[in-house]
Amino acid sequence: MTDIKEFNLVDVKNNSSIINKLNNIYKLWGYEEVSPSFINTLETIKGRGVIEENEVVGIVSNNSLCLRPEMTTSIVKLTSTRLVNKKRPIRLFNNGIVFDKKQNNKNSFKLQEKLQSGIELIGYETKYPEIEVINILFDAIDNIKLKDNCNLSLLVSTTKIMDLILNKYKNNNLEEIKKSMVNFDQDKLSKLAIDEDDKSILKDLLFTRGEPKEVIKKMKNIYGTSKILDEVDFLFETLSIISNKYGVKLQLDPTFQPHLNLYEGIVFQLIADCDNKTVIAKGGRYDELVRYFSPKEKILNGIGFTISIDKLRNVIKEETINKKKILLLFRDSYMLGKGMDKQKELQKSGHIAILHLNPCDDLSMANQIMTENNCTEIIWVK
Repeated sequence: MTDIKEFNLVDVKNNSSIINKLNNIYKLWGYEEVSPSFINTLETIKGRGVIEENEVVGIVSNNSLCLRPEMTTSIVKLTSTRLVNKKRPIRLFNNGIVFDKKQNNKNSFKLQEKLQSGIELIGYETKYPEIEVINILFDAIDNIKLKDNCNLSLLVSTTKIMDLILNKYKNNNLEEIKKSMVNFDQDKLSKLAIDEDDKSILKDLLFTRGEPKEVIKKMKNIYGTSKILDEVDFLFETLSIISNKYGVKLQLDPTFQPHLNLYEGIVFQLIADCDNKTVIAKGGRYDELVRYFSPKEKILNGIGFTISIDKLRNVIKEETINKKKILLLFRDSYMLGKGMDKQKELQKSGHIAILHLNPCDDLSMANQIMTENNCTEIIWVK
């Protein structure tokens, strides 16, 4: 089963408008465009365990080649080959389709095309490159007019907090506990053979989400003072300055982990709450991915985000278009040349101009042609 994208002119127009606005913001921040290949080797995707083999869309019988499930891996690999001599940090942006495969039932899969836009910041010699990336994300969305009742929140966590939670279980059901926490599976957590007091703490953490200062305070009460929590606390102090500027609510969720096994460090989701909650962007740090492809890299960090254009399109405000769309008509064939000159003149002035190539001397027919072409007015060529 395939989720085929229908050819919808309005959606295509809105997609193009959104991507153009996003690209303009990326460029103002000093980012350069890159276009990863649609086709990946399975070895590249599996190299860091980014995604399971059964989740990629294979294009040859042995699945050695597949359609890209995400773009970050290809871009990081590019920085270790063609861009190996480019001065760091490397700032890149990209737009395009990624391909997702989900299992419906035992013998059926659902394939999806997803239009995405995003940036990658690689090799920045600073402790918190996420400050720049999240700032750009807020700036980009701020330049897209969302619906009036749309509230934005940034859900943030870090894989290091999950490591802190799981530290005492290294030799006791670690993977089962992690899976239960990430999937919010209280029932499975209850059945694990671990101390009942520990179960109570883990279940409490499942429901722990909210204002970062309060969550960090609660974590310190449970696990004591730690370098991990101090670093997260400092990061949120800085991010709160940015989020307040853009009117975005910050939330810390200790058990939030992304689906792709791509990130190490901070992970985040930007959520738009209009008629219902929609995740319009995702991102995080992937230092280990940089290390995998570029083990000799001096600055081993990378971070980025992807914006779902399909989801963002559903929460933008409908724009009122006041631009003229002019229909040019002539009554006699010999006026065609003048019509073409007039069309070019109007287009140079920034107007949309459509020239009807057949003579027309009937007013009702002229109005019908104008309606069919969605024009706002008629100019008769004389």
